[in-house]
Amino acid sequence: LMNLKELAKTVALRVGAFGLLHRLRNRDCLTVLMFHRVLPEGLTEKFCADPTYTVTPELLASVLDFCKRYHAPVGLEDVLASREGVRPLPAHPLLITFDDGWHDNLDYAQPVLERAEVPWVVFAATEAVSAPASWWQETLQWALRSGRASYEDLWTAASGDGARSEPRDSKNSIALLLRYGALSEEQRNTILGPYSTAVRSLYGSNLALGANNLRFLRQKGVGVGAHGSSHLPLSLIDQVEKDIDSAREWLSANVDVTTENAISFPHGRYDARAARTARNAGYRLLFTSDPV
Repeated sequence: LMNLKELAKTVALRVGAFGLLHRLRNRDCLTVLMFHRVLPEGLTEKFCADPTYTVTPELLASVLDFCKRYHAPVGLEDVLASREGVRPLPAHPLLITFDDGWHDNLDYAQPVLERAEVPWVVFAATEAVSAPASWWQETLQWALRSGRASYEDLWTAASGDGARSEPRDSKNSIALLLRYGALSEEQRNTILGPYSTAVRSLYGSNLALGANNLRFLRQKGVGVGAHGSSHLPLSLIDQVEKDIDSAREWLSANVDVTTENAISFPHGRYDARAARTARNAGYRLLFTSDPV
């Protein structure tokens, strides 16, 4: 059942109060909508995709229809031009973004966005898009969501000495990602190899966009920005500068991303050090996941 707050929002929307409040309050405010994956409902279940970060093409189309009624969709270059004082944004500007660099963004999101004539940007985690067939982080999460492995099993496998010293909160996926991120590529491949084989067989195609896909999207007018290299939280790793520089260099070399100068912080997490490092690397727009 709807709680009172949700009911009030629904009533306000239906009687037009939302439109009035929005026109008054958000005229000069850039609204950013962050998406991740777009999959038909059957594939979401088949791939054991994280439902929190996955929408259907139909829902995406509905959201875009709503946004076009109340906002003026803009592209990444428009936001940069405003940031640099070249030209102002229109009233009620809105930017659509997709994090990580999933291949389904090309398969299912791009057609919907193109039909709606809405510009968008993809923030690519370069470790994922440089090896799109099998991204180790999704393999790890898939093993958990599919029930192929328990958190404790995966934590112990990565401990090296077999000790079961997992954090008290066994649902802390960030801790598990950091632990596997600290392993060498060879160690990760050894542990996750069987799961990676199963994921590749299940998908039958790449998990992530490749460099050629990103170049294709750029040709279609889609903005491309960085999402870090390792996709680990920049506020929780030591080599922040290396991570940010690696992402920038890979995108520059493989996708010719030299003008956007935008980065979305992985997991939305950042601190003063991460922000300062991104600025020093030349990024003009820094996107977080702070909800508004």
